[in-house]
Amino acid sequence: MDGPEPKPIPAYYCCYLLRSTVRHASLYIGSTPNPIRRLSQHNGVAKGGAKRTARDKLRPWEMSLVVEGFMSRVSALQFEWAWQHPEKSRHLEPEDESKAKVNVDPKTGKPKAKPRSRARRSLTAHLEDLHSLLRSTCFSSGPLRVRFFRADVYRVWRAWNDRVDSRLPPNIKIILDGDNLATVPNAKQTGEIEPAGCINNLSVDYTRLEDYLEKSMFMLEDPDDLQCTVCKKPVIPTADQIVVCPHSNCRGTSHLLCLSSKLLDATGEPDLLVPTRGTCPLCKNAVQWPTIMRELTFRNRAEKEACAILRKKDKRLRKESAAEIISAAQGTRGTSIEPRTQLEEPAQDELSSNWFEQLDLESDSDFEGRQKHHSNDPPSKLEVVIEDSDWDDAELVE
Repeated sequence: MDGPEPKPIPAYYCCYLLRSTVRHASLYIGSTPNPIRRLSQHNGVAKGGAKRTARDKLRPWEMSLVVEGFMSRVSALQFEWAWQHPEKSRHLEPEDESKAKVNVDPKTGKPKAKPRSRARRSLTAHLEDLHSLLRSTCFSSGPLRVRFFRADVYRVWRAWNDRVDSRLPPNIKIILDGDNLATVPNAKQTGEIEPAGCINNLSVDYTRLEDYLEKSMFMLEDPDDLQCTVCKKPVIPTADQIVVCPHSNCRGTSHLLCLSSKLLDATGEPDLLVPTRGTCPLCKNAVQWPTIMRELTFRNRAEKEACAILRKKDKRLRKESAAEIISAAQGTRGTSIEPRTQLEEPAQDELSSNWFEQLDLESDSDFEGRQKHHSNDPPSKLEVVIEDSDWDDAELVE
């Protein structure tokens, strides 16, 4: 029996720390591929959301921070569960077991079993657990970023980070976002990505890859004159996994294994299994491995959706060009007049700007209701990639 069809790497997936603006002690940890939509659900603006955030006395909620950069939904869910259940997670075991507090049963002399229920945890405790998770073996080598949206939350984080002995790995980046962070003195941003300004400005779909995707598909349509930048052998897209340099002015193509091996060798870390960044062998510019893999998996595993994104880009550019011509002809520069042409008619198989929101994206809290209306049709190719998570025992601190 054949296994499930492989899915592309999600365009975006994050874990988040939600906080009530009414009662700051009320916190919630979740994960989502679309924090913009998810926040609206938690606040009751859109259908869905978690039962534990549905109480009006706690709304509105705010996303105080997000941990982004997960390369799969499974990885994000693992991180979420460990963050929600630090007392159960193997990723948060005490580094020095001799210092761990163990309750011993005086009758048997054996450690007591951990209680089934756990105490409600503070913001400081959640940030301490987050710091430990980012340093754990499972997540420390990933291309994760912590994006802070609230100044007071970042102050608590920085206070803990400054006094703890262990430091975050250099590949874990900190992004200070939102205007409120300008009030934090001596704030240090380690991320190479520009701040978005607010949750609603985050880029969470594949359209940000449209130029890279268009270049790759165009080059690989006629690969006769292309060769691997590492082994110098011809590239055959129909037979091998071929990656393309993301820089627009570079025509570098490589076999997947050739480039990954070269980037790994350049790190000098023999225990590293997957590269995170490196240098293109042809143009010598820095490249990010997660970006390369997102483009490759989307191009190979979601061909229909990739073509739809390129058609949408072409349509947008043609409409913009037509509007500029009309505006210049009428001498009204700065006024956009769109002609009534067939360009306004959407293609039947084209993705709309909110295509990822049109799938079944209700929260797990409404799972039983969804089952009643569930059809026998097979799931969408990208459906698994863009689901939120609501654990039944997701944490809410009051």
